Amino acid sequence: MDQNVVFSGNLRFLGIPDLLQLIATNNSTGVLELTNPHAMGPASIIFLRGSPIHATYASLRGLEALYALFGWTTGQFQFRQEKIDGVKTIHRGQMEIVLDGLRMLDEGIIKRLGPGWEEKAQSGRPDTSTRVPLIKKPITHYAFMVEEEEFSKGTTIIEEGEFGNWIWMVLNGTAEMSKKTIAGPTRILRVGQGGFIGNISSMMAMGRRRIATFTATETIRLGVLDLDPLYAEYSSLSDDFRSVLLSLDNRLREVTERLSEIYSGIHVSEKSAFSAEEEFGGGKRIDSPFMISKGHATVVEDMKNRPFTLINLAPDDFFGPLPFLELGHEPFAASVCFSQDLKAAPLEPELLQSEYDQLSNTLKNMIEFTLDCISSATVAVRRHCLERIKSND
Repeated sequence: MDQNVVFSGNLRFLGIPDLLQLIATNNSTGVLELTNPHAMGPASIIFLRGSPIHATYASLRGLEALYALFGWTTGQFQFRQEKIDGVKTIHRGQMEIVLDGLRMLDEGIIKRLGPGWEEKAQSGRPDTSTRVPLIKKPITHYAFMVEEEEFSKGTTIIEEGEFGNWIWMVLNGTAEMSKKTIAGPTRILRVGQGGFIGNISSMMAMGRRRIATFTATETIRLGVLDLDPLYAEYSSLSDDFRSVLLSLDNRLREVTERLSEIYSGIHVSEKSAFSAEEEFGGGKRIDSPFMISKGHATVVEDMKNRPFTLINLAPDDFFGPLPFLELGHEPFAASVCFSQDLKAAPLEPELLQSEYDQLSNTLKNMIEFTLDCISSATVAVRRHCLERIKSND
């Protein structure tokens, strides 16, 4: 066996979504090779520090090839660690890819390849199960935990809109993150072992309002984090890095508000579409990060030739890409519009990356969990928005 192969197995027991999350969790660099007797040939996915950057399958390349692999229900895989050199053709985060892939699989856009699926397709019985993504992280730094708590199934752990500065890590069991709407709660994701319940901004001494509701979907055991060492670590960061972390919470709050508006039945063009042309300039692709000091910016995505507001940004918010933040927003999936009075200072990605590399595993995992939540809510916004546009056309 190749000494560089670190794990292998059967896709019946570990599918593409699980493999993507496993490789992302371990921040691995290398090549995932796959075979399926029902496919048109072998496939491969290249990873750089846990993120898929290229994929090939038959004549497909990049994201199109990767999405096709979500339909593989059988076959073999092996992951080989090796140095990666090559062109990056995939520019979306792991969680955003998983959510989109599962949606397309459920909607029948992606063809399933495995024993028995041909007959099911011919009989007109596609798999239309509803999936709420489950987010897991490695459990680290038990020294940060001061006590354990247990909640029974159906118990509300935190309520959206309440003030609070407690943060829990999930030790066992699952909880569901949801957002209130006038049409009822909309489900965003489930949190599993190693995930967090509570906002990054909860580390602040005064606490902040909870962004969403978390409800136990089964008996769940949680570890209460000791906020003193986390706050000390947070306080030692540069002003720019602290602002970036708080801005992530704002992005999550904003994108879940968009989801709430759409889910509640508000017409896209009435409340959620970007239309303030008298105040904002046209959308621009942003390839460098900036911090807003005055004015406002809006992250806008094109929804079938209709500009749609994903995120509203204010002073002390950042916009533009940072190397350790896979948001699924700008520059590849969205553009940025600016108010006429905008003032923004450039950020230094190398310095911020250096700070990020020095963070404790616990704080890194909290940041990654927030990014997963943002990606999950963004995918849900896109899906509901496009469905509403289609129904109104």
